[in-house]
Amino acid sequence: MAAARTETTRTTLRFFYGWWLVGFAWILYGFGAAPGYYSWSFFSPEIIDDLGLTRGQTGAVFGLFTFMFNSIAPVTGIAISRWGTRRVMVVGNLVTATGCWLLSDAETLWECFVYFGILVGAGIGLSTIVPCQALATSWFTKYRARAVATVLTAGGIVGVLVTWFDRVMVQEHSWRTGWQIIAGLSLVLAVLAAVTVRNRPSDLEQKPDGMLPEVTEHRSADATVTTASSDTWTLSAALRTPQFAVLCLCTVAFAIPWSVTTAHGRLHLEDLGLSTDVAAQILSVMILVSIAGRITGAAGDFLVPEKVLGFALLVEAAGMFGLLLATTATMAYVSTILVAVGFGAAYISTAVVVAKFFGRIAFAQILGAQYLISGIFNALSPAIAGWLFDSTGSYNIAFSTIGMMCVLGGILAFRLRVPQPPRPMNVDAATE
Repeated sequence: MAAARTETTRTTLRFFYGWWLVGFAWILYGFGAAPGYYSWSFFSPEIIDDLGLTRGQTGAVFGLFTFMFNSIAPVTGIAISRWGTRRVMVVGNLVTATGCWLLSDAETLWECFVYFGILVGAGIGLSTIVPCQALATSWFTKYRARAVATVLTAGGIVGVLVTWFDRVMVQEHSWRTGWQIIAGLSLVLAVLAAVTVRNRPSDLEQKPDGMLPEVTEHRSADATVTTASSDTWTLSAALRTPQFAVLCLCTVAFAIPWSVTTAHGRLHLEDLGLSTDVAAQILSVMILVSIAGRITGAAGDFLVPEKVLGFALLVEAAGMFGLLLATTATMAYVSTILVAVGFGAAYISTAVVVAKFFGRIAFAQILGAQYLISGIFNALSPAIAGWLFDSTGSYNIAFSTIGMMCVLGGILAFRLRVPQPPRPMNVDAATE
């Protein structure tokens, strides 16, 4: 009787590779994205002095990077469906390594555009955000929000390490040495991805969430009524919904403050009269605090994720207006913390809302299309902010406009409703 009771109550595998994969994905995402993304901002003053560039030009380079990072997402989604997540991540890290190494020897603006803007942007896009979220979506159903949030916290944690690393490079070595080290790191990540990544649970004869096969089959039959409708979505059907348009706007609204602050944050804080060390510390705190926001996004399994998204955008707006009005280090700290918390929560919540609204079958393609659209605007924002500064001598216009965009996105997010599926659900067919 005891043995029978144990067999009926135990519903999960004793060893489930999915949680190990979350750990590996954490490393691959954090160390694959953070060094390239954050280092440009910290190295910008030295790059400006060394190559004779303007803030507008360095902002444009970062804008191209942001565009490539986001716009390659649809290509990543297609590549994942055709060749698998592991191969795509390996190729992406190799491209990143090539771009970083070439950038370390750059002497002109166009080389920065090609090596950092195109190669590093494309490489990080191929190897990090879409593949890591696709892995979490493939390996988890019940615990999807927590898996996604866990992986994406890596960006903030590793970002703090990057700020320390960049300061050491600037003070003790050079920005060129920094990019060479990042290139070597990307090669290590390519090997790690090749060894550890498995595309789906079936590759190891396992089921999502570590469920036992017989239990998973029973649960899936029971869950058909509640989940099959969302899994009928295709990319073309999602594109025709107003919810997709609103989510694109929300993605633009939460990403632009982070992109602009990352690209121009140190420069803006130094313009306020803060020292380089204090400015670097504030940005380090911003990156670290974003982790708290990302953890909040993990509550999408319990809270209404679209409401979390709306609140996050309003918090981020408060941070941008705070940076605009900051006159002391304390005000700058508080404002950057608000930006970080809002960004982190919105970052996770957006992906959770996409999965909730449109299901898991076309998740990578829909998320990729969303990043493509938002990437166009994200690419322009650092350059425009830099050019506005060059023209007016301040970031006032840029920061106030970004803050109003966050307010608009937050209001629309609160009004989001789950869309009707593109076609009626056929319970019998789904069961078969």
